Amino acid sequence: MLRASARAGVGAAGLALVGCGDDDDDDQQQAMAQAQQQDQDQQQAMQDQDQQQAMQQQAQQQQAMQQQDDQAEQQAMQQEQQEQSAAEAQAQQEEEQAVADDNIDYNATAIGAYGAFPQILDQGSALARGGQSASNNYHFGAVFPLDPFGSAVPGGLAEWEFVGAEALIVRMNEGRTFHNGDPVTAEDIKFTIDRLTGKAEYNPEYNSAWTGELSWTGDNELLDENTLRIEQGAPSVDAANSLALGGFPVFPKNYLEEVGDDGYGQFPVATGSFKFVEWSPDEYIKSVRNDDYFNDREYAYAPRLPYLAGFEARLIPEIGARVSALEAGEVDVANSIPPDLAVPLGETGDYNVFYHPAQRGLHIKLPMTIEEDPYNPGQPNPWRDRRVRIAANLAVDVDAITQNIMTGRENYTYTLSSGQFGFPEELPEQRWGYDPEEAKRLLAEAGYEDGVETDLIYLSGLYTNDQLFMEAIAEMLREVGFIVNLIPEDISKFLGEARNKELVAPYLFPQSAGFTSIGSMAISVDSAATYEHRVEVLSDERAEVDRLIAAAKTEFDTEKRRELLSDLVRIHYLEASWIFLFELVQTHVAASRLHWDPYFLQPPSVELWNLKSMKT
Repeated sequence: MLRASARAGVGAAGLALVGCGDDDDDDQQQAMAQAQQQDQDQQQAMQDQDQQQAMQQQAQQQQAMQQQDDQAEQQAMQQEQQEQSAAEAQAQQEEEQAVADDNIDYNATAIGAYGAFPQILDQGSALARGGQSASNNYHFGAVFPLDPFGSAVPGGLAEWEFVGAEALIVRMNEGRTFHNGDPVTAEDIKFTIDRLTGKAEYNPEYNSAWTGELSWTGDNELLDENTLRIEQGAPSVDAANSLALGGFPVFPKNYLEEVGDDGYGQFPVATGSFKFVEWSPDEYIKSVRNDDYFNDREYAYAPRLPYLAGFEARLIPEIGARVSALEAGEVDVANSIPPDLAVPLGETGDYNVFYHPAQRGLHIKLPMTIEEDPYNPGQPNPWRDRRVRIAANLAVDVDAITQNIMTGRENYTYTLSSGQFGFPEELPEQRWGYDPEEAKRLLAEAGYEDGVETDLIYLSGLYTNDQLFMEAIAEMLREVGFIVNLIPEDISKFLGEARNKELVAPYLFPQSAGFTSIGSMAISVDSAATYEHRVEVLSDERAEVDRLIAAAKTEFDTEKRRELLSDLVRIHYLEASWIFLFELVQTHVAASRLHWDPYFLQPPSVELWNLKSMKT
């Protein structure tokens, strides 16, 4: 209409101009009439065209609206179908789950064969480290539960709250009991921390294995019977995680003070998903399900109420004997079986093979903090020379070991696992590879053309194929000039010497990727770590690593903490502080009736609380 009005205005103006001429004969009048008629015809034609366009636009709009309605109806139908399909799928899944659950034998027991046992059953003691998956990892329960990534979450025994960087407040949940029925109180948590940090009045000399993990704790104050305030003597972002570590022990104060350390090491009472029954140190450890466990099978986190009614661990150090016991039906699970034996068993259909990353970055600790050579008195310690340490790393063909002796699924070891917070993404490009000729050159350059004499110690029977891969490592070191005496040690002797910092030789040890990054440092990197060579002279490299660890523990800004951890990992790794090997993948073989779907992304061992025995 606006366009038609504009055109009409132009026609009127033209008519007025023509009318101003001097000629007014009939021809002029006729011409004017014709022009006026043509203009009216043009206006009508334009109006008709505009009306037609408007009608077309209206039709298109109606068609578009109809299409939108059709699409909306179609989407609604599709959504309804999807919801129906999802509901049917969920119903089918629930039905299958119900069938599967109905197929679980909740009264079943299982027997597992292990290559090593802990020396005692007191999870707080250094003597309990090594072989603890046979017992302590499921007898004991931590203060807080864990998510699948291995981080602490509130719940379980207690809730927590940070008071800035000053303190951690722990509030007990109701209905939590020890295996003997006694309630778990805030006083028990206080006693546990005091015992593990050498502050318990009954025995300040207790041989704790957890001093490094709890180095952040200061004074503990009971606010009431259900609330504990833990001062952060050294503020740590890892405070809650350190109380949630797998196998962290919570002790019953009254019972432990009654039976003493020795009695508790023989008959522990704790809060785990299984209860200890009896043991013969060189034969078996028997346990039953803790039916009063406070985390049921529907609980969101772990651990939970077990499916098995009972479990018996048997000590069978020899690999072949463990396999024979499995084939004879004497045991249901054979732990730590080499892949070349495990895979053929799995292919028969009579057995299930369990693979899992064991959260252990195997490495050889080097006594680089000792000033004098233990094997040549009066001479400098060769391991303090970075060239010697690099040569040892270049001498070991890690790929050949993982492909030919292990599963071939192993990742390389670094100071932190590549999946842990703070790991420098570019570090794998700088990994020490295999170069025996360069290793020889570096030894000669360092003045050791005639070789470096050393013992090499490992804990016998603890890791899959440990004898084979340690023999291979020793031979590779010999080929470039190291004079190696390989020594397998008994668990009790090894752990006591390592814990008391009496070892002066390189030794095999795991960097635990199952802990948080700072927890891993507390175990095996920090010079004050629970397991570390004794320190006589602090090197500049060691001092810088310790400084960065201390800074990371107290840095609550996530990105700044990431940078601190990345810096210390680079320094520690590129200084060749260890002989870096591989992250262990454990292989276990079980009777076909036993099923295991791991909860943790990196389970440290077979999750016995999550192991199911099927009826068919």
